[in-house]
Amino acid sequence: MADAVRSGAELQRALAEFVRRWSGYSGSERAEAQTFLNELFAAYGSDRQSVGARFEDFRSSAGFMDLHWPGIMIVEMKAPGIALEKAADQRDRYWRESSDPATDTPAARWVVLCNFQEFEIWEPGRFPNRPRSRFTLAELPEHYDALLFLQNESLEPVFSEHRRELTEDAARHVAELYRSMLDRSAAPVDEIQRFTMQLVWCLFAEDLGMLEGYPLQATVEALLKEDDPDSAKEIGYLFQLLNQKGDHNRKGRFAGTRYVNGDLFARPAAVYLDRAELLHLKQAAEFNWREVNPTIFGSLLEGVLGDDRRSEIGAHYTHEADIMKIVAPTIVRPWRERIETTGSVTEAVALLDELCAFRVLDPACGCGNFLYVAYRELRGLEFDLKQRIDRLAAETGSPRPTGTLPFYPLSNLFGIDIERVAVMIARVTLWMGHRQMIERYGEAEPVLPLVDLSRIAQADALQTDWPEVDAIIGNPPFLGAKLLRPSLGDDYVDWLVRQFGVGVKDLCVYWFRRAHEHLQPEQRAGLVGTNSISQTTGRLASLAYIASTGGVITDAVSSQKWPGDAKVHVSIVNWVKSPSRNPTDFTLDDQVVSGIAPNLRAGDAAGLEVGSIAENRGRCFAGVVPQGKGFLLDDSVASALLASDDAAYEQVVRRFLTGADIAEDVRQAPSRWVIDFGSLPLERALTFPAAVDILRSSVKIERETSTNRAVERRWWLFGRRVEDMRAAIAPLRRYAAAAATGKRLLLAWVERTVVPNNAVVVFAFDDDYSMGVLLSSAHEAWARAQSSTLETRLRYTNAAVFDTYPWPDPVTPEQREAIAAASRALYARRSELCIEHSMGLTKLYNLMDEGGFADLAALHRRLDEAVAAAYGWAKSVAQDPEQIVSRLTALNREIVDGGRAYDPFAAPMPTERES
Repeated sequence: MADAVRSGAELQRALAEFVRRWSGYSGSERAEAQTFLNELFAAYGSDRQSVGARFEDFRSSAGFMDLHWPGIMIVEMKAPGIALEKAADQRDRYWRESSDPATDTPAARWVVLCNFQEFEIWEPGRFPNRPRSRFTLAELPEHYDALLFLQNESLEPVFSEHRRELTEDAARHVAELYRSMLDRSAAPVDEIQRFTMQLVWCLFAEDLGMLEGYPLQATVEALLKEDDPDSAKEIGYLFQLLNQKGDHNRKGRFAGTRYVNGDLFARPAAVYLDRAELLHLKQAAEFNWREVNPTIFGSLLEGVLGDDRRSEIGAHYTHEADIMKIVAPTIVRPWRERIETTGSVTEAVALLDELCAFRVLDPACGCGNFLYVAYRELRGLEFDLKQRIDRLAAETGSPRPTGTLPFYPLSNLFGIDIERVAVMIARVTLWMGHRQMIERYGEAEPVLPLVDLSRIAQADALQTDWPEVDAIIGNPPFLGAKLLRPSLGDDYVDWLVRQFGVGVKDLCVYWFRRAHEHLQPEQRAGLVGTNSISQTTGRLASLAYIASTGGVITDAVSSQKWPGDAKVHVSIVNWVKSPSRNPTDFTLDDQVVSGIAPNLRAGDAAGLEVGSIAENRGRCFAGVVPQGKGFLLDDSVASALLASDDAAYEQVVRRFLTGADIAEDVRQAPSRWVIDFGSLPLERALTFPAAVDILRSSVKIERETSTNRAVERRWWLFGRRVEDMRAAIAPLRRYAAAAATGKRLLLAWVERTVVPNNAVVVFAFDDDYSMGVLLSSAHEAWARAQSSTLETRLRYTNAAVFDTYPWPDPVTPEQREAIAAASRALYARRSELCIEHSMGLTKLYNLMDEGGFADLAALHRRLDEAVAAAYGWAKSVAQDPEQIVSRLTALNREIVDGGRAYDPFAAPMPTERES
């Protein structure tokens, strides 16, 4: 399910709790190893048994493996205090003997050694001589992405030294220095920003040996010894030297400086620092900048240096685990598959040339996190491919290529961002990453002069040309459709409407559309968007458009929480355009599926959009909107009005139903009252003077300030009366109603006189057969597939769900009566249980999901199977949402295209046995 997919921030919180529980453990290995591993899997949101990882089921020459996940992972546990080096022999033998050619099971990719206090992660097939990562239990939350395969075996782990505390402390000092300069207006804002980034690069470059002799630190220390230090002159002079070619007789503390350029020092900043600011800079310089994580640092710095516009357009920090949900499927996995299938040195060298020409664009790059991770992974792929060349040469006896093999160039990265300071930070982030990756993977182009990163450019990505690249990744800004005009202005929004021709949508929708249009056949893209991209009109303009123009979604997260100030739920989507061979592997919400539809549900990867069925219209409605608090009455006022002898107030004082009433009330009964004049003219309404007086003294005054003149004139009437709903339910003795939003679709019978509010979906039926269809798993599955979501809750809309839902057409009266009978039995037992246990439907069904109320669950299965039979399906389909949606989608297309007769509501209602 979508809510099982955990973001990087959620994984860290779960692992922090895991560390808290196990930090004091000092017992034996055998006593708690299995509990420890089960809880570790659970912290990653997965289940050890369901993924196929087994305890002590594999005996090797070194004994039983503590845990074996065939083809994926081996775990060897030791007791606390036992050195992991003592497991070296077991590690090697376990790995070598874990493959099984008879069952086509490869050796496990990962071997994890653990003594409850420390972890070592090995990848013996690629790096047999040293672990990929080693960290303590306490450090596990910061190294959560080193074990990402526990969340999903297809996820690539990240082996990097995070040192978050060090990074955050360093950023804090820089931030305080920046704010101090800003508060006292030490220079124009753009110069302070430029000055800050020049300082940051120097601090990093000194610790990485790019500026010998620590000239910035030496300058700061010298200035602090002076009574009236002139930092603008001294530090400004250093920055000028870094922009000058040649040595120019550089002496003293500047002897180790070199020409830097890269546009960073093209305009050397000169800002006067007071003594407190110099102390901040001195403290910042004392950190080991070699170990600072550029992605975390850049994000923190962007939050400080950026202006208010960044929050307006939804920019925020992205965890590397979440970035990898884009980078791995779009870049890493396709390249790794190609690397592993190379069969000769010549083929591998040609592939290396192709890899080193591979270009990546982030059209909303912010501080450069996605590009940094992409660069790191591409350099890792380059390293792997060079190792592959060496192995192939050794295995085949072919000569190894002479000369220096190419490296992946930093200049192959392209970025666009609307904010100048974000572009500046992105460039520094990548220059830092360039130097770090040389330490990790070997030489690349020289670090000085800095690589030209003018391809990371400031522009409005929707209004500028995009460069020709091979893959597109990123996290476009989050801004809802209703906020576009207030935030961006009418002129800009009108331009979007003209340019894209899809109306006003959430801002990220336009990025998805633009990215797909820019791709060439066989190229891939991966973007993060608000989950509106999979819902109703947003889907039509983005993912459905992609699917209808050659795009195939290969990997997706339908919905997950996203960190940062935006506090939104997002969808993560990776796709390939017009592939020459149809993909066969699809992953949705960490589960392997047969295909991914544009609504980000398992199903038809070709993305057929369902259509509205004419015969369904006029039977499903959203409730009323009073538009005025004065319409609502408490029990005492309602009782007084109803007790009046002046008029039959029960005609206009009516019970008022909300979605919460359906979900939480024991009897699913209304909890409030409302004055409802329907569409009566004022003179008729005056026959109920007490009710009119209440509205005159409240709603009328409120409406007089409304900009909606029509609403102001009709102050005694609801703002939204839904007259077609009233007409549809008028001849019925009751109607079916559902809470419009919630974890599940909850329905109840409602008396015809009850007024539903707009958080209630009204179905104009009063027979048990129709209620049975609405209560069925078929209708529920369709609702989840077609409706939009509010965060992770279902949000039912009549246009998207009911109007497209193909009802069953029972072949015999017995099939119809079977559904009606099952519906009556289920509804009666459900009502009994609610009253008996004094709980509403939400609590009742939560307990049923946990294993309670087995008889109610059995009644639901009986109903589901009766509905499946009416569709002509096998019983097994009734509990298979993917199959249900696939079959209903095909049925919808048949009906909409005119290939199937459809008249499900013509048969007489079986009223004689209804409850």
